[in-house]
Amino acid sequence: MSNNKRVGALGGKAWFSLILFGLIGQIAWVVENMYFSRFMQSEITRAPYATTLMVAFSAIFATISTLLGGALCDRTGKRKIFVCIGYVLWGFTIMMFALVPMQPSEDKVLPMVILVVAMDCIMSVIGSISNDSSFNAWVTDISDTSNRARVDTVLAIMPLLALAVVFVGFDGLTNTDATTDDWKKFFLLLGIIPTVGGIIGLFIMKDKEGIKPNKDNSFLSDFTYSLQPKVIKQNKMLYICLAGNMVSAAAYQVYVNYLFNIIEGTLKIKNYIIPVAVIMLVASVGSVIVSAAMDKYGKRNFYYPTIIVGIVGCIITWCAKFFIDKNETAETIILVIGGIMIIGVSLVMAGLFTASYRDCIPKGKEGLFQGCRMVMYVLVPMIIGPVVAQIIISLMNKGVADADIVYPMELFLGAAVIMLFCFIPAKIVRNNLPDKSNSNED
Repeated sequence: MSNNKRVGALGGKAWFSLILFGLIGQIAWVVENMYFSRFMQSEITRAPYATTLMVAFSAIFATISTLLGGALCDRTGKRKIFVCIGYVLWGFTIMMFALVPMQPSEDKVLPMVILVVAMDCIMSVIGSISNDSSFNAWVTDISDTSNRARVDTVLAIMPLLALAVVFVGFDGLTNTDATTDDWKKFFLLLGIIPTVGGIIGLFIMKDKEGIKPNKDNSFLSDFTYSLQPKVIKQNKMLYICLAGNMVSAAAYQVYVNYLFNIIEGTLKIKNYIIPVAVIMLVASVGSVIVSAAMDKYGKRNFYYPTIIVGIVGCIITWCAKFFIDKNETAETIILVIGGIMIIGVSLVMAGLFTASYRDCIPKGKEGLFQGCRMVMYVLVPMIIGPVVAQIIISLMNKGVADADIVYPMELFLGAAVIMLFCFIPAKIVRNNLPDKSNSNED
């Protein structure tokens, strides 16, 4: 396949694989990133330390395993086998959560927290090798500078589509009325999806022709390649692009792990399916339109406006607190407007910074540079964001028992403050990185 092919020229099987593994992978990550948090908060403990530990340790193990997976798929010259087999095993790890004892007595809360964190780490290892390293290396293989803004925005929409699938199809098994059996059904049903997807991929997915095993360096050198000072110095703009994603992701992590409980518990919106569906639909459609404009007019023109919209969206969402128990209609409208802005921005930011990051990856090093992406896009944000969230939650719930903790709307203000720092990498990328999005256009 020619490196100059535009996204529209990708074959049907390539598109099918892109969407299949992009969507199913994000379904698994939705379960891990949002529903494991909800599970911990609803069935184990509402204390924020538990969610912080789960998110942070998951990020650490995910990063290490992505470094490992990136080295393996470049050294073997294979992507498909790691993706497909990995997805099969990924599904089994989700199903295992059906065996976790729920509603533990007070003296057994900490052991259950440790158990859930450990199981989450195992799932993260398998998911990161198959999705974050191998699948992302495959995406870099089949895309080029003329279409990556669109490819990455399509992939960025997958978390929303995945959330819609899980939310509409399975959320009823996890709400405040959920029983132990409901949670077991949830994990069993959601675990089947990645397993079946991996089996389908064995017959559909193809590695790009011409990829050769790269064993020029030792395995240890490949494992740490993207974190070596000399490599960072030689590829400065690549890391600055990742820094932009890092800040945006850290802001997102402040509130995302508590999002469902904020809507249902803090805002007390019981019939939230339609508002959330509207947010996801409008944000995804809007991001596709913006991504097409980015490829047509250049990414450079979209950095500052996107950041501003994200900050304003966080502030608007925070304003919903003033209508709690007073006017649910106004509360819902504010949530929808702010939600569209903050979720839409999270998608567009991926199209901006991730596409620019892929443009900077040296040929033949696609897998090796997935590790640094995980460090800056996953590890750091998933430590900073939850820690900031824990501080805000603790400050707003002083003297409150764990069972009575309310997750505050001020989490969105914390996210807005972090988003301000996006202007720094955005300015550097905008002013120094050649915008290649228009190259190879007809």
